[in-house]
Amino acid sequence: MRLGELSDLEHAISTLRDAVDLIPHGHLHKPTCLTNLGTCLEARFHRLGELGDLKAAISTHRDAVDLAPHGHPNKPDYLNNLGTSFRVRFERLGELSDLDDAISTLRDAVDLTPRGHPDRPPRLNNLSNCYTSRFERLGELSDIEHAISMLRNAVDLIPRGHPDKPGRLSNLGTSFRLRFMCLGELSDLEHAISTLRDAVDLIPHGHRHKPTCLNNLSTSLRVRFERLGDLGDLENAILTLRDAVDLTPHCHPDKPGLLSNFGTSLRLRFERLRELSDLENAISTLRDAVDLTPRGHPHKPRRLNNLGNSLLSRFEHLGELSDLEHAISTFRHAVDLTPYGHPDKPSRLTSFGDCFKSRFDRSGDPSDLEQSISLYSHAASHPIGPIKVRFQASQNWISCARRICHHSLLHAYSIAINLLPRLAWIGLSLSHRYDELRRGADVMREAAAAALDSGLPETAVEWLEQGRSIVWGELLQLRSSYEELSSAHPNHAHKLQELSVALEHAGSTREKSESPLLEQTQSAVHRVTESLYQEADRHRALAIERDKLLQEIRGIPGFEQFLLRKQFSHLRASAHTGPLVILNAAESRCDALIVLSDVDHVIHIPLPTFTFQRSAGLQNMLVKLLGHARVIRCDDDREGGRATLRGVSWESLLSTLWNDVVRPVLDVLAFSAPGDLSRIFWCPTGPFVFLPIHAAGFYDTQHSRPGHKVSDFVVSSYVPTLSILALSPNPSMAPSGDLRLLAVGQPPSDGQSPLPGVNTELRHIRQVIRDSTSAQTTLVESSVGTVEEVLTLMKEAEWVHFACHGIQDGVNSGLCLADQHRLKLRDIITLSRPRGGLAFLSACQTAMGDEQLSDEAIHVAAGMLFAGYGGVIGTMWSISDKLAPDVARDVYGQLFRNGTRPDYRDAARALHDAIGRLRESGTVPFHIWLPFIHVGL
Repeated sequence: MRLGELSDLEHAISTLRDAVDLIPHGHLHKPTCLTNLGTCLEARFHRLGELGDLKAAISTHRDAVDLAPHGHPNKPDYLNNLGTSFRVRFERLGELSDLDDAISTLRDAVDLTPRGHPDRPPRLNNLSNCYTSRFERLGELSDIEHAISMLRNAVDLIPRGHPDKPGRLSNLGTSFRLRFMCLGELSDLEHAISTLRDAVDLIPHGHRHKPTCLNNLSTSLRVRFERLGDLGDLENAILTLRDAVDLTPHCHPDKPGLLSNFGTSLRLRFERLRELSDLENAISTLRDAVDLTPRGHPHKPRRLNNLGNSLLSRFEHLGELSDLEHAISTFRHAVDLTPYGHPDKPSRLTSFGDCFKSRFDRSGDPSDLEQSISLYSHAASHPIGPIKVRFQASQNWISCARRICHHSLLHAYSIAINLLPRLAWIGLSLSHRYDELRRGADVMREAAAAALDSGLPETAVEWLEQGRSIVWGELLQLRSSYEELSSAHPNHAHKLQELSVALEHAGSTREKSESPLLEQTQSAVHRVTESLYQEADRHRALAIERDKLLQEIRGIPGFEQFLLRKQFSHLRASAHTGPLVILNAAESRCDALIVLSDVDHVIHIPLPTFTFQRSAGLQNMLVKLLGHARVIRCDDDREGGRATLRGVSWESLLSTLWNDVVRPVLDVLAFSAPGDLSRIFWCPTGPFVFLPIHAAGFYDTQHSRPGHKVSDFVVSSYVPTLSILALSPNPSMAPSGDLRLLAVGQPPSDGQSPLPGVNTELRHIRQVIRDSTSAQTTLVESSVGTVEEVLTLMKEAEWVHFACHGIQDGVNSGLCLADQHRLKLRDIITLSRPRGGLAFLSACQTAMGDEQLSDEAIHVAAGMLFAGYGGVIGTMWSISDKLAPDVARDVYGQLFRNGTRPDYRDAARALHDAIGRLRESGTVPFHIWLPFIHVGL
């Protein structure tokens, strides 16, 4: 076994056969001789690939198990050998029954092996390999989680220097890579490469498993190249794999797999460096790999697919139609050999579809595009396979369908939107979930536009709700009471409630652990601590368990759509306080969609004079105006002069919004004359998110009379989703007694420039509270103001006011507190508080949002809203330290003016009036009063 001499193996088999024949049935040593013979037969199969040897090995191992009575000390060993042989046959023939038998048999072997026994680690290793294989075949995430957990135990139990250590490390590294390819967590890939390097370093030259370890390392390096683009990784992958190929005899069963991987790496280098010799060598090598792979081998389709990719690359480079035809033939063979339900089926269907799309681009034959659409649709709709692959297939499907106005376009959008929440799986970290959503940042808006083209405005609203604020929406789901399920199936509801609470806690714990770690590194790739790995493991495990329970619940009649897409009939109840107006900006059209609680359909207002390009142009105009006013940076409080740039002005921006967007909406709602102010809730998408809809109007002197600005007709609020307004405070938590208001000022140790106006602002709040007998306030002085203290006090207070610096930075957006730390979105989502109350964020950029994910509401104001506050006053950009105290004074003065307990739902009107006074004074520039907005109810 150590030197790999085939003659030694032949002699061993011959000798053991004689021994088995000579030992009488029932003899104590008969099972041992049988299992030794089976092990040698399996070893010869590994060397020569003869299926007869493997079949004989399984039969011999089964006889050994059957002959060993229960309780026999060697029974676990016999079971282990039999289970391993089942797995080997599965790897050769792909029969799932063999894999099931392997897992069952190896589980028995592990269960019969006491903890501390020296054979427990190798048996754990073998069982984990089966879980890894089943994950590769069925895509069940729980299998790879089990595999990694067991492999970690197996590695930890083996001392350094043990000859089995390299093999265990290699298996563990491979499992990390597989999980990375499923979930995309870079830490898994880094851990895989580190572990695989250790395996290669520890295994001696000449060892029979050296090529396998080298191949596994090379594959992980290649995958990192595909993710990060560092050419050094690809060069190292090629060098490493060349060594593995050179060390493997031509007739060895592993040779085709090594050649296929080598050819794939050469193709990737061609695509980066455009050296045609790399592509020619890749095709030659991949053809050898396919030819050497026997018919019926489960990896034959993968090797055909790799060859097809290289042929397609050569066609795209040289334009030879023969290459494309060969690629089509090769991909067809790969797809036909891949069974339905295999996780690789979507990627192979997608590659096949790419060929027909390339041929359509060359010939213009519509039938080729029809074929692409068919293949992409099957890939996107496949029930198993990486979500990223299936989502990309849906995007390809949409792209092709749009080119020829295909009847399947709406179905394609529906599939894509249904995949979005799974793309941002709840078991991932917060930042990773948002990274994944960038893949489909505009799909929901384009889907709504397509639905409107087909005369389906209700579908458009449903899709816009389903595809917006996905991360926040799932957080709300975790905090739901599941009343309908509780009444019909209380046991399921109770279990779901328990799992949801545990999952939210695990996610919060993980975010708290990751937050300080991220602050200490500038690199996107960082090593994580063992405790963080454990927290991530628990988070994923709970998410997997909850997913399985939801699947079970959706199998109950009447609950097929449980926690999935909300119907318009339910969504319109969100408009209980005033009209909800969704502003959708898509490449092909812009529209306003009005939802009223007492109207059973959507009121659709096309905006023909307003285009996506125009909305983006207004957004750019806004950036220029703010830059000219010098308020882009949070620590720059200079008001600047009147912002006019070569004909670009605030007046032109706001009048465009009034003429083309807001006035058509108000006209349809019959808000035709100024008077009693109604509430209106704007739900913008895309570029609309960054535009001051609440301030639209004419601001020149000839339009000074009421009736030319949105503020003359309505009190504006913004909402990230319709569903957030459907949530109402728990009646059992109705406000009573004194109001608890927490005021947090700028701490001296926040590391930011001083804000002199903060003391004035807090003094105003104290004065208002002092003059009212209806409330008491809890003040956190600047000398305290730590994140921990503020979070604790926020749980005790119903209202909160922040007067400090704010920073917009994706999931790290937050409010600057003591010790140069931020109260981040990561921290805010850990709050669990009764719904209701006001959060007043008198800080910069608290409702600014992320430009690349405008529809996800990644800002502090949204975080407060989803944490449970009923309404939030936030800012779209930086604010004036001189005037912020006046805004706070006027808002609180109006809220507390009656001497009764104030209602947070009156905050929108109070802000409206406070800003109106600033605006009408005629002395305050646009950029000073415009950024204050109200979010929520």
